[in-house]
Amino acid sequence: MKKNLRIVSVAAAALLAVAPVVATAMPVNADTTATATTTNKPTVDLSNTGSISESKDTLNVTPSFTLTRGPRSNSTKLQGTLEASLNGTSVTADVADAAQDVTLKAQNAGKTTLYSYNATTQPVNHLSDVKVGGVYTMTLSGVGFSFGKANAGKPLTLKVPNNVKVSGANYNERDHTVTLDQYGNVTDLTFTLDVKAYNSEDTSAVSFYDKKSGLVATQGSYMTLADEENGDLNVTTLLNALNDKYEAMQFRNGNFTTVTPSTTADDVKAELEKAGIKVSDDGSFEAPDTFTVTLNAKSDVNGKTGSLPVVVTVPNGKSTVVPSVAKTIMHNAYFYDKDAKRVGTDKVTRYNTVIVAMNTTKLANGISYYEVIENGKATGKYINADNIDGTKRTLKHNAYVYKTSKKRANKVVLKKGTEVTTYGDSYKFKNGQHYYKIGANTEKTYVKVANF
Repeated sequence: MKKNLRIVSVAAAALLAVAPVVATAMPVNADTTATATTTNKPTVDLSNTGSISESKDTLNVTPSFTLTRGPRSNSTKLQGTLEASLNGTSVTADVADAAQDVTLKAQNAGKTTLYSYNATTQPVNHLSDVKVGGVYTMTLSGVGFSFGKANAGKPLTLKVPNNVKVSGANYNERDHTVTLDQYGNVTDLTFTLDVKAYNSEDTSAVSFYDKKSGLVATQGSYMTLADEENGDLNVTTLLNALNDKYEAMQFRNGNFTTVTPSTTADDVKAELEKAGIKVSDDGSFEAPDTFTVTLNAKSDVNGKTGSLPVVVTVPNGKSTVVPSVAKTIMHNAYFYDKDAKRVGTDKVTRYNTVIVAMNTTKLANGISYYEVIENGKATGKYINADNIDGTKRTLKHNAYVYKTSKKRANKVVLKKGTEVTTYGDSYKFKNGQHYYKIGANTEKTYVKVANF
């Protein structure tokens, strides 16, 4: 789950005040009239991410900046966000809302300050001195995160990209941990990273090409064999092979220029592990029969990016086909995720067939569900088993079987004490009474709920 967070702050108002030379990722029509009454100690709110497990949870923090320069228009834009992710929930905050102080300095010329904002000092803005291709040091000071008082005093691992440095009195550089205070917060962190100035007037895109055919590739494919002894592949070896087959290029000024790939072995490892494939410290992993690796590249000229998903096929790899069976939906059914929360508004209507796993799974709410299988793969979407298998209920009274609220389906009388299978939730008929669907068929056969 991902949500955008907009914390209105004094810092946000200050960044907007120096437009158009500098702007944040905030909407241009943002209302800044109320900022005078807000706090100048902003924190990124992660209180909805749940209870923190002291042994395994990691807060992933990614500061993201774009610095662009238009040589002909003489305009410079600085945009920034900070994304924090924990327990499957990601929050994206404007940099102006996440930090008390934002500073951009030139790496040469004595580290001249080109831009700075602090809620208590006069803003500095010399972004007109930014040069295309120049590398500048960005510092975010006074960054804080709030996890709710229920997590007070808990330690938490903090992970950032390799190009980001973290410091702060409450940050342990040795094991990359922070300890939350009595309110469940961590404050006064500093993030430092380098930002390159890109040419905003160069709009040439980055695309991947098949080196052998010379054609543009929108989806790649690669076949390899796993090691015969242990069935493993290696992340680095695989990445090198993919880079040998595909090349990122940019068409500029009438010529193709090569764009250096940005995908690292760590990126591949993270993608594999997200797909449930465990990777060892040495980069080896048990090869499934098919999986996907995404190649990425970013232009040094204009910052444009390109991506190429490559489907890797391993004929002697471990089969990833999930045993499945076709089942008939007996009651309209919505999809749920592993936490038993509804996924979207799509549903499978009754009497249609769905492919599901062979056995049911009990989700967090204690109810049994079937996982939906597509193309032999588990989808992470679940259907309540009651809509397929039904629930056995015992009649407390003799019961007729109805077709409508006024018309019986047949002359059958179901006797008290009889066990009957009902499917899904009850239906409310025109007479205001509720009925269960019975019978594993498409016939209109219903029994009053009051009889059970």
